[in-house]
Amino acid sequence: RSFLLKEKRPIVKWGMIPEGTMFKGKVPEGYNLAISPHDPYIILDVDKHGDISGFDSIPENINFQLSQTLKYGTKNDGFHYWLKYTGDKNLMNKASGLGIDLRTSKGYVVWYPKENIEDMMQYISETSPLLNEWLEDLFCQGKMKKL
Repeated sequence: RSFLLKEKRPIVKWGMIPEGTMFKGKVPEGYNLAISPHDPYIILDVDKHGDISGFDSIPENINFQLSQTLKYGTKNDGFHYWLKYTGDKNLMNKASGLGIDLRTSKGYVVWYPKENIEDMMQYISETSPLLNEWLEDLFCQGKMKKL
């Protein structure tokens, strides 16, 4: 589902918007478009804040997998990585404390690309067992396991 944000806040109670409802048309000046993924899609939000860079916490073999999926830059010199989660754990919509957050159907991110999300879904990669293990360590238990 997608909806408008004004000053980083939804202009509607976004949790009440039915799945599959998408904002159509040009985003008005002063607003942003927000997207909440639906299961099994997730968004890995990697940011740089002060001395913390989420990119430093991503193992090299995971970095390669992330390079193969739909991604786009954010305003904080970070990236949103869209993934189709193939694991069977209940991933939590939360921050890791490492500059890496996960957004599930219970969260949302700003959609920065000019393209329509529906046209970009084909570029979202499925997660591998290795990526699932890393995500599950980070967002099921709240701590990162060394891989």
